[in-house]
Amino acid sequence: MLWACFVLLGLMLALTACVGIVINRRNLIVMLLCVEMLFLAANMNFVLFSKIHNDVHGEIMTLFVIAIAAAESAIALALLVLMYRQYHSIDSRKLSNIGG
Repeated sequence: MLWACFVLLGLMLALTACVGIVINRRNLIVMLLCVEMLFLAANMNFVLFSKIHNDVHGEIMTLFVIAIAAAESAIALALLVLMYRQYHSIDSRKLSNIGG
């Protein structure tokens, strides 16, 4: 029964992150935090199902997701610093002129 609580917690984290991304489209730092919350929800479910099925594959996948999330955060924060230097703001509406 405890696993059901963790699944519900993971779903609530994922839903909160999705709502945060949709509602807050201006502040790029908050959007980055919502993406990290999505990664956290996925990691919780990977570890939970790994424990339920007595298999190590979910925990290995969690390590890969953590590595990808760390690389994504480093690149995103570097881009935010560059954006702040150029536009003196991190408002996502300022990025309209970089379309390809």
